[in-house]
Amino acid sequence: MKQAVKSSMVLAASLWAGATWGANPAQGSLADLSDSNSVLKLLQRPTAGKAAVNALAAAVPQAALVSKFSTVDFPGASTSEVTGSGAGQFVGVAVFGGTSSQVFSFTFKGGVYSTFTVPGSTSTIAFSINDTGTIVGGFLSADLLHGFIHSGETFTTVDVPGSKQTIVTDINEAGDFCGIWFDANNASHGFVNRGGTFATLDFPAGTDTQAVGLNASGIVVGIYNDASRVQHGFTFNEGIFTTLDAPGADATTAFGINDAGTISGSFRDADGTDHGFLLSRGTFSQIDVPGAKSTRLSHIPNKGRYGAFSVDQLNSTHGITGR
Repeated sequence: MKQAVKSSMVLAASLWAGATWGANPAQGSLADLSDSNSVLKLLQRPTAGKAAVNALAAAVPQAALVSKFSTVDFPGASTSEVTGSGAGQFVGVAVFGGTSSQVFSFTFKGGVYSTFTVPGSTSTIAFSINDTGTIVGGFLSADLLHGFIHSGETFTTVDVPGSKQTIVTDINEAGDFCGIWFDANNASHGFVNRGGTFATLDFPAGTDTQAVGLNASGIVVGIYNDASRVQHGFTFNEGIFTTLDAPGADATTAFGINDAGTISGSFRDADGTDHGFLLSRGTFSQIDVPGAKSTRLSHIPNKGRYGAFSVDQLNSTHGITGR
């Protein structure tokens, strides 16, 4: 059984474009996220009943996996979340707290934290970093969300033609990237850009598709809602969409995929608890930070530690890296 999900605007873009915000999304803060402490809001709390959908869960073998975790909390921040890793560094988002606090981004390398800001923006989210050190994400300007690519010292703004708002969620070493765009009705659509050409990704018969990760082979992972507003993960490979549901999950987020084809993400169980997962070579492994109330994995790199975040027993959210 899976729980119906209020909205699939569950990624960073929901901070600015989702229904949890008021008339002026730029004035939103962590206090507005009444159903979660998460800056990224990977899974919103369900508001309706359950739907009998369990696509692939029963067929996926499960295995125990022992992970080693490290905490990555921006100094002084009330909430930190690691969104990705690559080129020997991590990127993430954080909030200092208070009703007027803005979400900001940071990098972490060699024990040193640095803020990361798109020039002229009012808020920045660094969503991923690849092995060449290119960072992608979204930024607010004049209350509208735009995607960005940061390579070397250069920021490039990304707006899907005809979109109201855009965020870039991942980029591979060839420069192909994926993300989310919002139409005039604030419905979300996935997209991929290969060789400079945009293509929209909408899961067949689904709504609110969001493309979140891609690898060197061009395989895309993300989320969509079905007709009952149940949230599922998906893969998109050579023109074919496939639903991806964690075993026993009420809702699933497929967040990242590396060049080996390992998929990272999170799922919510029947008790409403969030768990991370890795899906590698057909084997599903549940990931939980010891002692945490919930765990969610973000992007997984080709080598090194993956990004994640967890909520402790005092409801504080911490950036996490794992191996």
